[in-house]
Amino acid sequence: MPRLGVENLHRLSDTLYRSAQPRSRNVSALAQLGIRTVVSLRAFNGDERRFADSGIALVRFRINTWDIDDAEVARALATMVESQRHGPVLVHCWHGADRTGVVCAAYRMVVEGWGKAEARAEMFDGGFGYHAVWRNIPAYIDRFDIEAMRRWLKEIGPESNSKS
Repeated sequence: MPRLGVENLHRLSDTLYRSAQPRSRNVSALAQLGIRTVVSLRAFNGDERRFADSGIALVRFRINTWDIDDAEVARALATMVESQRHGPVLVHCWHGADRTGVVCAAYRMVVEGWGKAEARAEMFDGGFGYHAVWRNIPAYIDRFDIEAMRRWLKEIGPESNSKS
């Protein structure tokens, strides 16, 4: 049974949640959790209407599951870190499994100092529903350069984030 009715909802920390795409009926549950920012990894899904008058900010990064882009991952991470200063953040894609898993694994490694093995184990075995058809995702994690991403985050900072 989904927590608070939000599909695939998981709390990663006091200020970070992940889930499948929230539905209109989930907005009040997200507000109950104190969510202040939703980071969507989908190209388009109607979230703008869903969160319009909710007091929850929406930020979108168009990440293609089949072609994970370091620049978009870095921008999503920068937004997550900056937004957590204002309250909890929810990250989602369609299922809350694959793109969300990549960004959350990157967050664990870059921000929280996890090793690749720990981040991989959580991503693939953490009960989030990773879809093995996306063989590029383990390869992306394998070649992910944690220190380069940390440097990149310092360079881009929160001012480069785009609101949608």
